[in-house]
Amino acid sequence: MCGIFGIVSNSNINLEKINFDIKSFVKYSEARGSDTFGVSLKVEGLNYVFKENEKPSDVLKKDEYKNFFYNNLADKEIKKIMLIGQTRLVTNGSKFSYKNNQPLLTSNIIGIHNGIFTNLDDKNETKTKNYESYNVKSDSLIFFEEVSEIANKENFLREYREYLKSVKGNYSIAFKLRDENKIFLSSNCGSLYYYHDDDFFCFASEKKILINYLKVSNLRNNKKIDYKFLKQCLNETIIFNHEKNNIENLVDENKKIDLDKELNIINNFDYRINRIINLKRCSKCILPETYPFIKFDEKNVCNYCANYEKQIFYGERKLNEYLDKYRSKNNNPDCIVGLSGGRDSCYGLHLLKTKYGMNPIAYTYDWGLTTDISRINAAKICGSLGVEHIIRAANIEKKRKFVHKNLFAWLNRPHLGMLPIIQVGDKGFYDYGRKLSKELDINLVVHCTGYQLEQREFFLGFAGINQKLKNNQRMYSYSFLNKFKMLYWYSLQFILNPAYINSAMLDNFDGFLASFIRKDDFLHLYNYEPWDEKRIIDVLNKKYNWLDDISYGKNQWRMGDGQTAFNNYVYYTIAGFSEYDNFRSNQIREGLISRDQAIKLCKEDNEIKYDTLKNFSEIIGFNLDNVLSKISTLPKLY
Repeated sequence: MCGIFGIVSNSNINLEKINFDIKSFVKYSEARGSDTFGVSLKVEGLNYVFKENEKPSDVLKKDEYKNFFYNNLADKEIKKIMLIGQTRLVTNGSKFSYKNNQPLLTSNIIGIHNGIFTNLDDKNETKTKNYESYNVKSDSLIFFEEVSEIANKENFLREYREYLKSVKGNYSIAFKLRDENKIFLSSNCGSLYYYHDDDFFCFASEKKILINYLKVSNLRNNKKIDYKFLKQCLNETIIFNHEKNNIENLVDENKKIDLDKELNIINNFDYRINRIINLKRCSKCILPETYPFIKFDEKNVCNYCANYEKQIFYGERKLNEYLDKYRSKNNNPDCIVGLSGGRDSCYGLHLLKTKYGMNPIAYTYDWGLTTDISRINAAKICGSLGVEHIIRAANIEKKRKFVHKNLFAWLNRPHLGMLPIIQVGDKGFYDYGRKLSKELDINLVVHCTGYQLEQREFFLGFAGINQKLKNNQRMYSYSFLNKFKMLYWYSLQFILNPAYINSAMLDNFDGFLASFIRKDDFLHLYNYEPWDEKRIIDVLNKKYNWLDDISYGKNQWRMGDGQTAFNNYVYYTIAGFSEYDNFRSNQIREGLISRDQAIKLCKEDNEIKYDTLKNFSEIIGFNLDNVLSKISTLPKLY
């Protein structure tokens, strides 16, 4: 999620070495967050702090940073140094508010935090409401303020430990009391590593980051790294760095929805529903006549039902046999699990840890449209299970610009076959699994996505490709002929619509390669475990206090992806069906639900999710009402 790091040295050290170490930590930590940068130094009893709301590696090149660094420290005789820093991934709280960026300040505590606290809003409603009136998101600040309230107590350490028991979520924390030379490092997920040798101490969010730093740093006086001194942090107390206070101007960011425009959009949507309801549909499933390549027999049963092959699950025995090859005998991490924060990946992590006795490390790839609700739920389950959670972020600002470019290129010449191109940037999720496997030397990568009933043949059907994947096949299994057809068809769209020829092209092409060309050797959990939607939701709710977000509907469909609601709105508006209709139809064929149940569920699933659409528009930067108005004028397939 964010990269946090720190150095404490009691040896004489020159200014250039300090600057070198900051740059080294930024270089290796930036993959965890590249939205903002903050650093704090304590030299000769004085504290200095610098924060900037730009990419960390760019900030270090700016005159503002150089002036801060050299003007404050150039005349100092530096015998001891305490330093903390953060490369931030913005999960909540605008980066343009100084107070949201770290290190954070309270009356007597200076701290940095990586992770998400999931219950602090409930624990302290007064502070939450106070912060919400400004451009400030408060989970980290509330944590440090509540710790501040017990900091002056004689039994602070005991009180602090008790307080941590009441905190939910996942967290890695470093903080100090202003009046003491002690720093507290705490983590409930292990995403914090430290190295302590002689008079030198350093820490970072990942083992790999720390090792890379130690290898290049001259602070160690070219001494050989003794890895026995490198440990995973849970609760440590060390001497560390603190910073001084700053005046902050907060801007009220309360936004009001234009209810008249919203009502108009919803009314137009309701009008179309009456036409959609009257579409000819399969008498067995609920797919309509507008579904690509659909045909009906004399009994009005569609070809997708007639040719359907029920799921094949390899079963628990086969899964255990597979996992036995990798299962750790000494509690070391033995697998890497992709975690989007949705129901399927969270439940999969639960199964691997509790049912199959694996010792996973979870990872999330944040490409700019990861939702707050998914982050919170991922934090809940990782914190509860004690699972280390590595979050790698793309250049989020750039990715969002790509989505914006692709969206308006699509609006320039709308075609349902090209709609998936808007979100191809999320395919880096799989590549990061491969990278982490090499970095951590863990050979097993598990994915808990791609549940077969969620396969969406119509995505490519609208592009003229008619091939249904067989049991447990992935998209790269499409025939060579169909891959060639896809490449030809997509290339033609680029020629017909030059708006697609933009800075997002390489991302688009890489998305094609990731989806249809690159084979994977991942373990796909739901090839072995059957999908029991009711049980999954029940377990997540009861064991992990799962947060539902009604704006995504009752089934919480793909709530880890902020664009899903938009795509389904477009499909439903133009074609009269969405992913939900496809999924529920597969459930009917599997005998999991009745046709009547599917109709009822899809009515709920396909309701307009205005709040979610609004959030998507604000993140990507477009006028939602104008875009939806244009979509409403497009030719319909019904």
